[in-house]
Amino acid sequence: MVAVFGASAGIGGLVLVFLGVLITTIGTYPGGTSDQALAPFRRGARYAVVAFGGSLATTASSLAWLAMHEAHWLYVVTLAMFAVLLIALLGLAILVTRETT
Repeated sequence: MVAVFGASAGIGGLVLVFLGVLITTIGTYPGGTSDQALAPFRRGARYAVVAFGGSLATTASSLAWLAMHEAHWLYVVTLAMFAVLLIALLGLAILVTRETT
């Protein structure tokens, strides 16, 4: 569970860097750029915020398990959340790559 705690926090940091790149990219376009041109970047940024929220929830859940230590149901839930987080991260990478290239 210590590994899940560290990995989910690390994923959160990586997602924040990725989100920063998307926001910076949006900012490099001139003010009159159409919403249609910026839509893929904005959509990617929204999904990145959701993935970041998932990493925070997984980090909090693993921290709660470490504090309680005997809650088997929380252990299973935390591992499931981590698996979903990894799948969501892969989906985010595929989606943003497909839409912005």
